[in-house]
Amino acid sequence: MATKLDNTVKAIKELVALFKIERTVYLTITLVSVLVLIVTAISLILRSDSQENTIAIMGLFGSTGGIVYSTGRLLKMWSEAMQLIQKVLEQNDR
Repeated sequence: MATKLDNTVKAIKELVALFKIERTVYLTITLVSVLVLIVTAISLILRSDSQENTIAIMGLFGSTGGIVYSTGRLLKMWSEAMQLIQKVLEQNDR
């Protein structure tokens, strides 16, 4: 029982190591998107021209989409890893 769990944890660690670059890219996208969101919000507050407000609002929506997408991909990876552990634990309980 313990060896199956150890093997599963080892496999998950290997999978996480395989996708390290992908995780880094998604985290970078998230950080850049947050920075764009903050800069755009500050720009929107400081400038009140209607044309510039339109550009600022487009920046807010674009960066928010980047944050949502990259965060969703990170959470999906962790969810799949936890589901794999849960399957192994359920098999050990039988």
